[in-house]
Amino acid sequence: MKKLFIKETLNSPKVLFDPAKKRYEIAGKSFPENSRNFYQPVLDWFAELTEAEKSEKITLAFTFEYISSSSIITLKQMLAKIKSLKSKGWDIEVLWYYEQNDPDIKEIGEEYTKLIGLDIQMVSKT
Repeated sequence: MKKLFIKETLNSPKVLFDPAKKRYEIAGKSFPENSRNFYQPVLDWFAELTEAEKSEKITLAFTFEYISSSSIITLKQMLAKIKSLKSKGWDIEVLWYYEQNDPDIKEIGEEYTKLIGLDIQMVSKT
């Protein structure tokens, strides 16, 4: 697995997938001008995983402050890809962090669980 880093901006989240440190996270505000273009490197990263890397556990943490409707659609595609990988034997855990006073972010994570059928662990930040 290769490292992927995308720096956080005012309208796009930080993406850090660092296999050496076993750290996989997407955090911040997600309303880039073109969410498909922004998340394409992330989708490519998942597509490039090899069978030899299947033994590596991936714990992916999502910590969003805000998610635009176009980002919601692209993230749904990413989570569907993760579900597909899990069905092929990959050990991938998804953590969805939300602030207790932000029911919208929590609800988005819960909706993904229902829509995709992916087990997403909801984690309240206190």
